[in-house]
Amino acid sequence: MIHLVNLRMNTPTRPPVYALLVDLTGWTLDRTATLPRSHRFTFGERIDRLTLDCLELMIEAIFATPNQKEPPLRQANLNLEKLRIFWRLVHDRQWISAQQLLFVSQKLDEIGRMLGGWLKSLPNSSKNSVRFAGEKDIGNKGKE
Repeated sequence: MIHLVNLRMNTPTRPPVYALLVDLTGWTLDRTATLPRSHRFTFGERIDRLTLDCLELMIEAIFATPNQKEPPLRQANLNLEKLRIFWRLVHDRQWISAQQLLFVSQKLDEIGRMLGGWLKSLPNSSKNSVRFAGEKDIGNKGKE
């Protein structure tokens, strides 16, 4: 007789940002599959890869020790910025609707804010060295 072992027993608690990234990954894979065939393997593949990389980095951060969480979280933050640019380019070419761009932008902003909060909560984090995806740049207001 085979007994199933609860594989979740020793896994750390997954933060809410993980669930958002899983949802975004599914949505992304569905959208990129509908891109024009001539661009599916340039834009689509790159967007898929960046999104999956974010998810992998999140998993790395979840399982990392507290002093090892910062590098994968910072890389995930950078990937979110890249995704924001790629989705804007996809919209500019009218391969997704304005409503879809708004949806993905809001999700990326929300994930970015959560990543930023997680990073700021880490001990010894270089909190002020990077602006987080989703944060408003209010420091330069009126200086342009």
